Amino acid sequence: MFAQFREVEVILNRFFVKNLTQQDLTFYEYQCQFTQVPEEGSEQKALSSVCYKLGVTAVRLGNRIITRQPIDTSKMQTQGWQLQQIGCRELSCQNDHERQALESFERKILECKLKEKFEKTRIEKDYEVGLIWWIPVEKGIEKRGDGWEVHRGRAINVRIEPDGKLYLEIDIHHRFYTPFTLEWWLNKYPDIQIKYVRNTYEDKKVWILEDFSNKSPNDVEIKELGISLAAYHRQKGASEQEINESRVVIVRKTSEYKAKPVYHLSQRLSPILTVEVLEQVEEQEQDNQSVFNKIRKDLNERLEKSKSTAGIIFKNVYGLETEPEPIKVDGFFMPRAKLLARNNKEIDKTAKISSFGCAKIGEKKFGCLNLSDDKTEYPEEVRKCLLEIAKNSGTQIQIDSYFTKSEYPEGYLAQQRFWQQWAAQEIKTVLVVMPWSPNEEKQKLRNQALKAGIATQFIVPVNVNNYKSLNVCLGLLCKAKWQPVYLKPLDHPEAADLVIGFDTGTNGRLYYGTSAFAVLANGQSLGWELPHVQRGETISGQAIWQVVSKLVLKFQDNCHSYPKKILLMRDGLIQKGEFEQTIEELNKKDIAVDILSVRKSGSGRMGRELNSGNSKITYIDAEVGTVIVDPKSKLFILQTSEAIKTKDGTIGSARPLRVVHTHGDTPLELLALQTYHLTQLHPASGFCSSRLPWVLHLADKSSKEFQRIGQISVLQNIDREKLIAV
Repeated sequence: MFAQFREVEVILNRFFVKNLTQQDLTFYEYQCQFTQVPEEGSEQKALSSVCYKLGVTAVRLGNRIITRQPIDTSKMQTQGWQLQQIGCRELSCQNDHERQALESFERKILECKLKEKFEKTRIEKDYEVGLIWWIPVEKGIEKRGDGWEVHRGRAINVRIEPDGKLYLEIDIHHRFYTPFTLEWWLNKYPDIQIKYVRNTYEDKKVWILEDFSNKSPNDVEIKELGISLAAYHRQKGASEQEINESRVVIVRKTSEYKAKPVYHLSQRLSPILTVEVLEQVEEQEQDNQSVFNKIRKDLNERLEKSKSTAGIIFKNVYGLETEPEPIKVDGFFMPRAKLLARNNKEIDKTAKISSFGCAKIGEKKFGCLNLSDDKTEYPEEVRKCLLEIAKNSGTQIQIDSYFTKSEYPEGYLAQQRFWQQWAAQEIKTVLVVMPWSPNEEKQKLRNQALKAGIATQFIVPVNVNNYKSLNVCLGLLCKAKWQPVYLKPLDHPEAADLVIGFDTGTNGRLYYGTSAFAVLANGQSLGWELPHVQRGETISGQAIWQVVSKLVLKFQDNCHSYPKKILLMRDGLIQKGEFEQTIEELNKKDIAVDILSVRKSGSGRMGRELNSGNSKITYIDAEVGTVIVDPKSKLFILQTSEAIKTKDGTIGSARPLRVVHTHGDTPLELLALQTYHLTQLHPASGFCSSRLPWVLHLADKSSKEFQRIGQISVLQNIDREKLIAV
């Protein structure tokens, strides 16, 4: 299929180390019997914790433990568990699960050797990037400002290919230390999760943020000291205001995997931000631009620093004298998707629906709640944009239902009646104009409206230009069941005619599994589904099948037949057993199914070489639409976004997606093309595509919305075609 596409040579931030030998692949294998069966959802974590207590390097392989050295008999049994040796065997790099276990093992070996060779070094394990090797003390501080610091380290991961070749994937890694408290962050950005925090007082100790507690600081006892958490922090110099305004959080030492969780206070911690977190902030506002742009590194600088790090590791860990070079692989450049506006008019970006009209019309009545002032009017730019879109879509809309700040009642019951009365007028979508407010105020309004079956779109009436007004209108229309654009379907007999995206979100205590969103092959929305609330990250196989079966019936209602092929996309790693029931049930109906695990991290960087003419080679990002297909590993790496372009040049470097094909017979090339085209379907944004395919982008946004809502019952009255999360 790719014969018609342009071939390109792609540079990866990956460095070849060695071919694994038979000795490297031979392991002892053990079965672990727990005295008390671990809580559902925590089995893997429990098994991993055992690996740290065996006296030899050990990793988990499924529900077993593997080591290269035999475990001493004195370490085989404790009060909590008992090990039984199964045997000794050679692992296969062609088996996905065994290859992942080998990567984990080699990562542990690398970590140990780095600590041996560099005495005062600090290395952290990170689920997404592998290892973070920090540059120590002042050398590691890249930027410093009023209350903030940016520290630089090296992200290092181990990659093993099915042919047994071991590579290191190396990149720059930044961490941003802020002057804000964790409590401030939780109020301002409740949907952006923080992984690391540090003390606000003198020792600046770093912790992993694990969970939240509903207890008061005065009610939490520190048993070892015999005093309350509040009393402990008073001794440490905390003010009464800090204690009273704190929520209790649960943290764990970063240096010890098996460290006991401890209680802490949100006002006595500050969030530690990564570039990925700052990117999420950037989607919401522009406050971080001055700092953010200072730490964005282009691909050329990233690869130069990665080569330097690779050289240090080659020499000190693997005893290699060779000069490391990033590897080159063959890739392809795929054509962009074609977006369709009204009457299937082809357009290159969603913004053009202002001139050509929307692909599908939804609700025609809209309300406006103005909490900014007492004017009964929309912001002028929004009003003009909304009416223009409606006119060019060949319809008329009613936007004359207004309420103002003085008309919005006080008290829960009166406010609930307020929204119910609006819903009784068949107004199910409302623009809320309000000055900047804490997120909890917006969420309170949002939840009140949802209980009445009303979706809300918020706008802060400051600097409302054409760009902002168009995106506000698109969000409002998507929440009113309009569809601004469709996709021109792929003309291929093996392309899926139904695509469903799944995501799992957590509010720190519960996971919201099967946050799902679906589209037809032409991008037409089939809507979202309510999540399955669960304890662990693994999604219930039964819950997945319930969602898929509902969407198959919706497909049948729309197309008068069952789909011939379904493409299921899971954001992140697919856990064992999640899709087995769905595959089995679809097979009974002769419905083909492909399953993709779409990962935002772990794909490294994709670039290409530029020869400047003076024999010096520089590197730039690969173009959007560039893909590397690896049939042996059943995966492809896809560039779906680009660095920020300014009048002064390019800032930063794009991160591709790593997509693993875990089930199905569709060619990888076709799956890559369909995935790429779905990233360009972004009906709620006039000018931007999405890094994730649209079904996952919406599933991800929906899971975050469910976390904010907290009470899933408020969604019962909402039409599933109203995209409340855009």
